[in-house]
Amino acid sequence: AEQVVLAGVAVRDAMRAGGAPPPFFGGAASNGIKSEMRSETIPCAGFEGRIIGKGGETIKRLRSEHGARVDVDAANGACVVTGSADAVTAASAAIRALIEQGDTGHKDARKRQDDGDDGGGTYGPRGDDALAPSTADLLTAVPPEAPNFGLSGALAKETNTVNGVVLVYTEPVDKAPPPTTKYRLYVFKDGKLLSDAEPLRVHRQSFYLFGRDRAVADVPTDHPSCSKQHAVLQYRLRERFDEEKGLEVTESTPYLMDLETTNGTFINGEKLEPRRYYQLLQKDCVKFGASTREYVLLAEDAAGAGRR
Repeated sequence: AEQVVLAGVAVRDAMRAGGAPPPFFGGAASNGIKSEMRSETIPCAGFEGRIIGKGGETIKRLRSEHGARVDVDAANGACVVTGSADAVTAASAAIRALIEQGDTGHKDARKRQDDGDDGGGTYGPRGDDALAPSTADLLTAVPPEAPNFGLSGALAKETNTVNGVVLVYTEPVDKAPPPTTKYRLYVFKDGKLLSDAEPLRVHRQSFYLFGRDRAVADVPTDHPSCSKQHAVLQYRLRERFDEEKGLEVTESTPYLMDLETTNGTFINGEKLEPRRYYQLLQKDCVKFGASTREYVLLAEDAAGAGRR
């Protein structure tokens, strides 16, 4: 299992470097001279369905029109384009155009869906599909005040208490049930898998709290630089395109949030902005504070594949 996890981390780091592999030569051109081939990796998490299209129509068209091989790596949220230099350039431009069309005007599309989302507010149509009220509507429409039957004050705190400790975190409106995918966190220290530590099974609850306070933490982080309630792994509902079924499916997807800590939470070395959700992808490496322990996310079937 250690070799499989280490290999997975190495593959992840190579893909996230963003560079294309060195050019290789293969296949003879019509003039007998071997043509130079290259490959380009494009981050596309959250836009897989737009690239593939219903029943695979869009990805087939991309391959046919530009003469390049186009593959969607859903596990890593990336689209890999391979072929001649001209074919890769043209196909990559077409793919980026597809991604931008689905980004509601945000040109800085990120790898992780909902990166920067705090989980609050109303979840509805966005972009061109959202119907914005007119100025006149805003001035004239004064909704009546609805009765509030919610808890408040000390009673509200009491309902969010575990073992006498008030939790600083509450689940979002789009919280998801425990996932069907059996996710695990493999624990490393100084780059080596801890042989005496079992993988942490993090698929049996809708969220997991990390921190030093063992009275409430699902996953204790005992390093002095960690906060009592440091971070949370939360499953949220997310739609993705299922290539085999040819339709959108809803699944429980893992996200990580830093709970306004002093020393921070990190994914692959990048510090998270507090109180915002960041999607966790397989082979991601998570660190808390100044602790040298690293937690690598893998699905059970992915980790067990190497042991057959």
